[in-house]
Amino acid sequence: MATAVLIPAKTRPGVVYPHAQWYFLLAIVITWVGFARSYFAVIRTEPLLHHIHGALMGGWIALLIVQPILYQRGKFRLHRTLGRWGAFVLIPAMIVVGCLMVRRMLRGHELPPFIAVYLAFLDVASLIELPLYVGMAIATGKRVQEHARWISCTVVTLLPPALARALPIMPVFRHNFVLNVNLTMALMCVVYLVLMVDDRRKAGRIYSPYPVALALTAVPTVCANLAGQWGWWHWMTDAIRQS
Repeated sequence: MATAVLIPAKTRPGVVYPHAQWYFLLAIVITWVGFARSYFAVIRTEPLLHHIHGALMGGWIALLIVQPILYQRGKFRLHRTLGRWGAFVLIPAMIVVGCLMVRRMLRGHELPPFIAVYLAFLDVASLIELPLYVGMAIATGKRVQEHARWISCTVVTLLPPALARALPIMPVFRHNFVLNVNLTMALMCVVYLVLMVDDRRKAGRIYSPYPVALALTAVPTVCANLAGQWGWWHWMTDAIRQS
């Protein structure tokens, strides 16, 4: 039954990514694997804020699994309705809860201070990128090629926390968490590069979303490693911690 739901009855001509639902489903699997030990294994002891955060993030990806299927089946009205609910309700809730999660991390003692400051920089960057990509997807709603790519960028933005936690499944990645995060962010940059090459090969051009997202991934990744030396960032994290 579940498999039947995920397979469109007939792929519409002009669909940007006819198998998008499967890639977004893979993101759900990566998320589950990444948080299997740190969250799902201890889910009963986790605070309510973590549950809300996880539900919202998972809800967004689940919505993106449904959306391409609706488009492929020609259910445009429902596609637009769900998209509006996601953009104007789910995304703002994700940003608010994400900010609360950053504050909780900075206030807590689970992580060494330098790692908390490092991760906070990446988290704040992603909390800026996510509504930006969704806003651009809304602005380009009638330009399907760009719209679909901006939406795809949101999933790539949400993947690094889960993927960085999934890497230690392999023993070679069990020694340096910051290195794992950098490798994960570098992998996201590679994903964007592959998508750009795919655009060039199939469409003969590179659409703007992926180059923009590549820059907005690469620059914060480099800066996060330097943020611990910046007085203004320590001032900002202190302000967040005390808010």
